[in-house]
Amino acid sequence: MALCTCMHFVSSAASHTTNRTDKFRHAAKCVIVCQEPSQDASLNVRASRRGFILRSCNLAVLADTALNQSDARTIVNSLLGAYGLPQLKGTPGFRVLDDPEKDYVLEYPKSWVGRANRQRQGLSVSDYNSSDKLVVEVFPKPEEESQLVPDILQHLISPGQEVGGDSRLVIPSNKNVVTASEDIGGQTYLYIRFPSETITRSGYQVKRKHYAVAAAIKGTVYCCGASARSDQYDKAKEQLLSHVVESFRVRSL
Repeated sequence: MALCTCMHFVSSAASHTTNRTDKFRHAAKCVIVCQEPSQDASLNVRASRRGFILRSCNLAVLADTALNQSDARTIVNSLLGAYGLPQLKGTPGFRVLDDPEKDYVLEYPKSWVGRANRQRQGLSVSDYNSSDKLVVEVFPKPEEESQLVPDILQHLISPGQEVGGDSRLVIPSNKNVVTASEDIGGQTYLYIRFPSETITRSGYQVKRKHYAVAAAIKGTVYCCGASARSDQYDKAKEQLLSHVVESFRVRSL
């Protein structure tokens, strides 16, 4: 009952609130409901687990303020998905990220959850149900022009050099990388399509399809990449990834 009650509050917050203060208030109600004591020990165990998940809602809202974008429904769905629990219907459509403090603008699905990168520029936005994701990376332009595409691939496949331990990252060969340039608003954008493969430390082979775009301005490369697992890739995914990448624009510096 506590979980159902919380879903009512979160659904209400996602549908009817227009400011973050209201979302905090609804998240707080979730925590209060799930902390009600139970007389039955087994119920206490379940309530404790639910309470942990729903208390995390409040933390997720706080963490998400870095982008100040995701709604309460999206945040809660990401948490429920992580625990394999039933979710609310995802928020449809795209969200525009147009922050004056960032040097770029883009669009991504409203049902995805975003956060700023740690200790470096850029961001990461993910769908925790399907593993679809978007990353923006910012790094110095290499001195050799021939090194530009390899550097872009390395940053997008392994943001912040996150592949470690016994995991093994397989960079695609040149024959599997498709590039095309386009001038938009006086700026040259390099569009790239490529596959990637990672062998996890557990021995699993994870293949992904990537769509990317990059622009080099005043010695700095701004690149945006959207990707999906190969075993989930279809026409709808192709349209989704294309939309995200094609929406990316770098502001005039």
